[in-house]
Amino acid sequence: MPLTSRRHILKQTGLAGALAAGQGIATASTLRCDVSIHAATPAGIAAAVAAGRLGRSVILSESEDHIGGIVSNGLTNADIGKRQAVGGLFHEFTRRVLKHYQQQDQGNPDQPNVKLCRDGYWYEASVAEKVFHDLIGSAGGRVRLLLRHELRSAKVSRGRLTAITLGDLAGGPPVEIRAKVFLDATYEGDLAALSGAPFRTGREGRDEYGEPHAGRIYMKFRGSELLPGSTGEADEAVQGYCFRFHVTNVAAKRVPIEKPRGFERLDYQAVLDDLRAGRVKRFRDVIQIFPLPNGRFELNSNHPNPDTGVPSESLDLTEDNWDWPTATPARRKALYQRILTHNVGLIWLLQNDPEVPEAIRADARQWGWHRDEWPGNNHLPRQVYVRQGRRILGEAILTEKDGEIDPPMQRTRLRKDSIAIVEWDFDPHGHHKYDPRHPGVREGYFFVAHPPFQVPYGILAPREIDALLVPVACSCSHVAYNALRMEPVFMALGEAAGIAAHLAVSRNTPVRRVPVPLLQKILVERRGVITFFEDVPFDHPAFAALQFLGARGLNLGYTAQPEAACSAATAWDALERILRIEARPWRRPPAEPGAPLLLADLAAQLHRAGYRVHLNRPQDGGVLTVAQFATVVYQALQPAEI
Repeated sequence: MPLTSRRHILKQTGLAGALAAGQGIATASTLRCDVSIHAATPAGIAAAVAAGRLGRSVILSESEDHIGGIVSNGLTNADIGKRQAVGGLFHEFTRRVLKHYQQQDQGNPDQPNVKLCRDGYWYEASVAEKVFHDLIGSAGGRVRLLLRHELRSAKVSRGRLTAITLGDLAGGPPVEIRAKVFLDATYEGDLAALSGAPFRTGREGRDEYGEPHAGRIYMKFRGSELLPGSTGEADEAVQGYCFRFHVTNVAAKRVPIEKPRGFERLDYQAVLDDLRAGRVKRFRDVIQIFPLPNGRFELNSNHPNPDTGVPSESLDLTEDNWDWPTATPARRKALYQRILTHNVGLIWLLQNDPEVPEAIRADARQWGWHRDEWPGNNHLPRQVYVRQGRRILGEAILTEKDGEIDPPMQRTRLRKDSIAIVEWDFDPHGHHKYDPRHPGVREGYFFVAHPPFQVPYGILAPREIDALLVPVACSCSHVAYNALRMEPVFMALGEAAGIAAHLAVSRNTPVRRVPVPLLQKILVERRGVITFFEDVPFDHPAFAALQFLGARGLNLGYTAQPEAACSAATAWDALERILRIEARPWRRPPAEPGAPLLLADLAAQLHRAGYRVHLNRPQDGGVLTVAQFATVVYQALQPAEI
């Protein structure tokens, strides 16, 4: 797969001459801030709030007239299977959502919307957008929001990004932003590419990183067998995009779905073939439906059922979107309309086409757009679901192999520089249109489980360009990205990037050299997750200690057993792993089998390793629990914030 250089990008987008001559910069009004973040996606918002709460001045710019990315445009059932895997600002977001519905259901003993929001993890798009605004407001007025400002150019000096220029889509003069640190929170990696950061699109081949599921592949959904035609070859194919519509079957709120201009019945031949063969029995066989509060339902493209192979195709429009990641804004607008026409057309066809059995048409006709959602856009989402754009080449690269178990640790690879957790399955959607020579599957579509794995800080920092962090179009292989690419993880990475930006500014250091242990300390003390534990709730008193040390080998496996009594032998095993990662010389003392761990003994061993220990309780000879062991060690190891 070819890599793309800065010179090629500038030539491709017509900006080379403008940058060389300084056009568009001389007449621009100039704004200055500590941290400039482009794109008010959930990641961008999390980064802005994190940096703002730490005292940084932030400008958050966005080309659209709204904030929230795809979450405020319909992706409203959070893609997270293990909720303990993402905390921090995302968890705060869910608490605010839950509070919203609790207030709405106040006085109603049935609590219908509280139940439908599933503890704050499912929500209406408009509610998500409101909560995002509330989060920005919680940053003490330090986040300035610029809507309808489109990225036009980037200024790089000696490998350092120093300024960006935005075009005001409302007709005002261009705006130049000069900042100490920049963040690219776009789904496509536009700022990174414009700055000259190397990136990839498409798919790596199977051999490049030794990934079993890389490249061209045919598999059944949730299957384990590679089917014929799975060559593993690299290509430039991009997985299908779709809209995440919100519909209702409540008559008073229902807006009829009209036949879209440009409707092409030929687009749906695979679905019509399924119907003719009697393989489709109801609307939801073709399109997924998720119930939300207040009579709303979210739609999503459906995967081929591993037993029936139905539907052959759904809302995902493949192949037509392959140039989206590197396309111009004008081209993306055209692609938005093409995908919208296709998606609305599929629903209209299922409601109206005479070849669709009447029972299925009647089932489909119960649905219409929700009158109260996106009223300024004909009740349609303002953004399409861009599942994958560019992927930068960073200081680290996450691959499928990060999801493999490390036998000695009984968990995936230990990352001392972990800043987040990936727990969602490897989940790329189809890359090619349905091919009847491969019945029951779509090329590139698979759903493969893996244990939770840690995300290293280096995937945020692009090679060659400094003063820039990229929390969305980050450094991953195609396979790994399709486990990472969930909005809760993007918020976690955005929060980490915002903290890193603060540290880079406060310490006057390049972003790639910020002290990661200090970043981790700030993150975990805000209930961010850098180590996955099945048994450590966010409100546990030793949460920060267990998280910080978990990234340094505290425990084997995925349970910490924080309330269990800690034996001396277990403690010395853990301390040996931790101090080895910290590169501290230490000789393990002998321990009698089953002997308990005493506070005085632990303090003595930490002193031997060169740490100062300030005990918070008398050395009374009491036996320590795992949580208490972690707390004492964390107090000794944690970095100073100044």
